Amino acid sequence: MRSIVTLLAFIAVITVAGTTFYLLRSESVEVPIAASPSPAPSQAGGEVPAPATPDAGRVPEAGKEKAKVVWVSDGDTIVIQPVEGAYAGHEQRIRLIGLDAPEMHPTPQCWAKESTAALLKMVPRGSTVTIAFDFRKFDDYKRQLRYVWNAAGQLVNAEQLREGNGFYLRIWPNVAYDKEFKALADQAKAQKKGLWGACKDPQPPVHTGNPAD
Repeated sequence: MRSIVTLLAFIAVITVAGTTFYLLRSESVEVPIAASPSPAPSQAGGEVPAPATPDAGRVPEAGKEKAKVVWVSDGDTIVIQPVEGAYAGHEQRIRLIGLDAPEMHPTPQCWAKESTAALLKMVPRGSTVTIAFDFRKFDDYKRQLRYVWNAAGQLVNAEQLREGNGFYLRIWPNVAYDKEFKALADQAKAQKKGLWGACKDPQPPVHTGNPAD
């Protein structure tokens, strides 16, 4: 009988000791609290711009062709004869993408002569240029819509805007260099270069439907 009592007393002591240890441990150990997940960043408002060209905003090298300059009509239009590509040997009327220069016809508008002369200086008749399409290849008058690099490697579309020889013109989907073109046009306007300093209240040309415009 005494052994049973002793055993029960021993079990009671062990139970109390274990309970006390557990309670003390629970109070002393810090249980880490899982951090709540950060909210996902909200999307900026407004339309998300579509990619300009398949190669992330630039004209693929494989799409560039060589051509000879035949004529310069005005500050945004030239006649060329490709020496390679699908149009090799056939004269093509080229409308420079990204700008709208003052018109020469029927009466020269303010800065039309200066804009034409500037383009002629960059792409003289008989010189070799590099040309490239964007997405849309022709305008409503069947003129090719092209980027043009001169023999010095200048993108003449951009240089015309840089010097204030034309108005920035954005026509989707031909926007591979759109951001640069707009920045150059804004800079020329701020610096009053070309038509921005010479013409009173410069406004983009009003087109008459004449293919020469």
